[in-house]
Amino acid sequence: MSARTVPVASLVGWAVFAACCVAFGFLSGGKPSLWTLAAPAALGWFAVLFATRPMVEADRRPALYFALSVLALMIFFVHQTYGYEGKVRNFPLIVGYLGIFLCLLDIASLTRHGAGAVIAKFFGAQMEEVDPGRRTVRRELIVFAAMGGCVLGIWLIGFLVFSPIFVIAWMIAGGRTVRHSIYCGLGTLVFIYLLFELAFKYELFRGVLFIWLMDL
Repeated sequence: MSARTVPVASLVGWAVFAACCVAFGFLSGGKPSLWTLAAPAALGWFAVLFATRPMVEADRRPALYFALSVLALMIFFVHQTYGYEGKVRNFPLIVGYLGIFLCLLDIASLTRHGAGAVIAKFFGAQMEEVDPGRRTVRRELIVFAAMGGCVLGIWLIGFLVFSPIFVIAWMIAGGRTVRHSIYCGLGTLVFIYLLFELAFKYELFRGVLFIWLMDL
């Protein structure tokens, strides 16, 4: 199969996924039941699986299934968050939709078709010299453990403090220079602060350690 050829089944799958996104956004604008939102969410997940599987080589499909599993968790997270009322659900929704977007980027990078190859190169998936496209189960487990550590770090010391630390550590582990990693970490901190604290007027979670110190 040519790297430039996109199967018809994939085009149909992505069209169904786009329709599901529109339906989910339209339904979430009112006060739907969670079961009403579950229908387009589940159908959209199966559409992504249907669309991407023919475009991914056999040795990369374990990575595809892993990314789809994380995507399913993110969709479920967003779906459950709509059960809350008012501003309390704003931040979880931002995290959930950002997670969905990142999962879709990861899935696209596995296809190596057109934009997928560009995405893979941009995010450093081709830094490995032996086989840049290989995505082993061990590597996926390491990434999953890193995400779990990220959640734990945010819970302990807060979003603003831990986010730049995580970005710096992740980029150094990926082979970037310390100086470049620090610049990116500080840029992440500034971006998050300007977006949430100033633009959205949303106070980010400060971490249980900060709350404990304030109580003292």
